[in-house]
Amino acid sequence: MPQKKNHDIRFLLLTTKYLKEVKGRTRFQKFVYLLKEKYGLELSYKFMPYYYGPYSDDLQSDIDILSRLDIINVEPVSLFEGRVLYVHTLTDKGKYLAKKIEKEIPNEQIKQLQSALDELNNLETEDLVKIAKKDMKNKFEQKVFFS
Repeated sequence: MPQKKNHDIRFLLLTTKYLKEVKGRTRFQKFVYLLKEKYGLELSYKFMPYYYGPYSDDLQSDIDILSRLDIINVEPVSLFEGRVLYVHTLTDKGKYLAKKIEKEIPNEQIKQLQSALDELNNLETEDLVKIAKKDMKNKFEQKVFFS
């Protein structure tokens, strides 16, 4: 399992690097869910249905750990009515690690990730939520009816 977790962490760093910033926890969760389910990236995160679509406790835990290790900066931005948006960026330490990781990954995998992230990043968060919810519902129905 540690090998798989290491792969997930490396992926999170590259995702944050290529996006430059991820505005919101919900958006981060949907990116990772869709990259796993729609684009076939091999990740060990398990997602469960949640109000804003698929959610992974392990993913949030990894982001929190990376933040405490000063690898990902999670900056709270106050919005209206007491709501907060968490903006995720790489720290200098995170940028250094992402650059190192990038050298170890085959070019075609990097291009695949960048292409998928470009597609997803063009969508509004509410659209990401709708797509992820629909995908999770379809997968659940397939599992129930075809297992």
